[in-house]
Amino acid sequence: MCFIFCMNRAKKGVDANFTWISENALEGSQKTGYTIRMQNTPIPTIVIDDTPVKRRGICDFVEETPQLHLHAQAEDAANCIRLIESIREQQRLQNPTLAGWLVFSDLRLGNENGVELGRTLLELASDLHIVIYTQDPSWTLATEIFRHEYSRHDTPLSSGKHGRRQPGLHGYALFANIQPAYLEHIAITVVRRHETFIDPEVLNYLLKKLRGQRLTPRQEECASLVAQGLRNDEIALRMGFLTAKGGPNMGPLENLVSELYAFFAIDGAPSDPGRRVLLAHAYEAYAGLRQEQSFL
Repeated sequence: MCFIFCMNRAKKGVDANFTWISENALEGSQKTGYTIRMQNTPIPTIVIDDTPVKRRGICDFVEETPQLHLHAQAEDAANCIRLIESIREQQRLQNPTLAGWLVFSDLRLGNENGVELGRTLLELASDLHIVIYTQDPSWTLATEIFRHEYSRHDTPLSSGKHGRRQPGLHGYALFANIQPAYLEHIAITVVRRHETFIDPEVLNYLLKKLRGQRLTPRQEECASLVAQGLRNDEIALRMGFLTAKGGPNMGPLENLVSELYAFFAIDGAPSDPGRRVLLAHAYEAYAGLRQEQSFL
């Protein structure tokens, strides 16, 4: 079976590759007129994994998570793309960009890559939320997941369809930690709050790599302001980097930000906003500002 729609009532006139096995959430949404952004509405969720046992286990956890509704599952990239195209067609009048939908994808999908697939899915439905999971923590992978600029087969791609910059993905989870409370936390962070999620173990992995290195007071002040969401010009003014006319002096500030990227080993193009997301996560972990989450 290529992919499965999780709905109770069988439907007529659909592709033979679809097996319908749970309540028809789409039809119900049209009748009640709810929007999937409503806080009390379970989030439609799709699971992508080429290993049947792993996929079934994650689907079971999704079904046990009150915040989530298991809508479908797919075993590889090609069938997932067909699935999203089909759902987008069904939702073309109400929600063609699939706002509020959540996709969990394994990093390894046979010869395919979950990050590449996630970017392709965002070209099809730009408001999807994509979370990648893998076995082991990797800071290099984190920079790839959140990177907004992307290259495939060594060909730089600075923008997606319609001339827009290709966005980063929305979360990095670890397979070993997946269970209902963990999935609920991811769903609230990524879909309800529109924030990025990164597993604490990935950040702890980064801190171990730093081996006790410390930021200078000025670097730490800058990183703190970045983590608060301030723009570079605002940070320059806060830190006293001023021109002769009293405006923000961007040169020294940009040098300081570059030092922070080097300190936390965050690669990428200077214009990539995904690097700033990782910098905020990394600094909060470094400074002990992140609350430890218990998912037991």
